[in-house]
Parts: sequence; structure tokens; C-alpha cells
Amino acid sequence: MKSLTLSLLIAAACLAPSAHAAEPAAYSASECITLSTDQQVVRAGAERDMLLRNADQHYIVRFKDNCSSVAQSRTFSFVTPDREGQLCGGGVSSVVTKSQKCEVAALESITPAQFSARARARAR
Repeated sequence: MKSLTLSLLIAAACLAPSAHAAEPAAYSASECITLSTDQQVVRAGAERDMLLRNADQHYIVRFKDNCSSVAQSRTFSFVTPDREGQLCGGGVSSVVTKSQKCEVAALESITPAQFSARARARAR
């Protein structure tokens, strides 16, 4: 019985590093989108996220932390070091206002219908 338990513990220890290595990277190039000049941004209620229509693609841009200045600021910009014209998740890109810099944690693709419904709900 002791040898079976010891064998199981050794097997589990050997599998643990390979399971850890199989985890996805915190950031990958596939998390980036090329920004279009044809955009619609919904910032109402944007403390944790905002809505982005980029040409015919629709996204929820999720912030790492609270970013209340995005909804209040007159202007903002997407900033992605060394990747001008792109927006990336994983903390690579930021949304910058006059008073705050907010890391983009993730870009969540949504359907046009979901975008419209969420935009209407935020306008209330």
C-alpha cells in the first residue's frame, strides 16, 4: 500500500510541471486586433470595460482595474507600445485619458446583436 501511494505521489509530481507548461501564455499575438478608422465606442458605464465596434467586428474591452475616467473624459486614446494601430489584451495595450492610464486585460469578441443590446442598456 505504501509503495502504491508513493508511486502515485511521484507520478503526480512528474505531471505537475507538464500541466503547468501546457497553460496558455498570458499574452499572445492573437489577442491583438488592428484598429480601423471605422469605430464606434460606447463608454457610458465604463468602469470595468467599454464596448468597441471596429469596422464589422464587435468587442468588450475589459480593463485590468477600475477605469472610471474613460466614461468621464472628453478624449481618450488606445496606446500599444511598438504596435501602432493595434489593440491588444494581456496588459499590452492601455486606454489613456488625461487623468488615468488603464491596462486592457482582455478583448472579448461579441456579436453585433450583443453589442447593440449592451449599448442600449448603457444608454439608459
